[in-house]
Amino acid sequence: MNLSMRSKFFSFIALLAVAAVHAEDVDLEKAVGSVIALEKAYAKLAADKGFREASISVFADDAVIFAPSAVNGKKFWREAKKDPVISWRPSFASISRSGEVGYTTGPWESRKAGDVQKPDAFGHFVTIWQKNRDNVWKVALDVGLDHPQPQGVETEISTYVPNAAIRHSESASADLEKAQRNFAESLKEDETDAITDNASDDIRIYRDGQLPVVGKRAAKKLLSEQDAKTTRTPRGAGASDPTDLVYEYGEFTSERDDATQHGIYVCIWRLESDGACKIALDLQKSAPTEKP
Repeated sequence: MNLSMRSKFFSFIALLAVAAVHAEDVDLEKAVGSVIALEKAYAKLAADKGFREASISVFADDAVIFAPSAVNGKKFWREAKKDPVISWRPSFASISRSGEVGYTTGPWESRKAGDVQKPDAFGHFVTIWQKNRDNVWKVALDVGLDHPQPQGVETEISTYVPNAAIRHSESASADLEKAQRNFAESLKEDETDAITDNASDDIRIYRDGQLPVVGKRAAKKLLSEQDAKTTRTPRGAGASDPTDLVYEYGEFTSERDDATQHGIYVCIWRLESDGACKIALDLQKSAPTEKP
């Protein structure tokens, strides 16, 4: 992406959320609890009615999924011939200060059929929830990737709730734009350093075939094994208003160990209590290998 295109993209982000507008006081513990309840209800509906019907019900009209590139999720599932058997549960959730954007993540399992007890695939999902104009929560983005079967079962749900008002909210969008621009450039030099330098203390890293890791130290260990130089091309974004929780998605190309990988990414940024813009979650999913 050239500088002109990237500048237009960041201008789009700024237009998504004008930081000068302040949200009313919100009970954030209650709000994040609502997002968790929504994810559980989505999973239950999928178990009762099927994943396809459940997804059509909870997706926003412009919801994004990846098949493998970004597509309209509601349209995709309306036209889908298959109805996968997937079960999942949230293990982590977070919310914006306005209480209008949140996300959940956790493990999923799939089976060949509903009456099969043993799962045949495992992975983690990320669901971004956003209130629409009618103040109704809908799925704005849904993505998942595969990894080996975990040895343990995640039973507890942890949360991150902002505990301080935004400092210098009038400059939040500009600060985020600068952080993202610098991050995109530094990825091209060293993916590990770029991510860990911009990571929140509890960053979550999701990569194909790897169990998720949490925290800067674990992130650096996982990423340093790949020694990648990565270029990302944004395709879309969303943000809370005021701007303290932002997600971006698009396509990536990574050069690593004399090999090149292509695929999609989702990156969630949040504004910390000290005013710093940090990455809370970073996911890369490689495109399927084309058969000759």
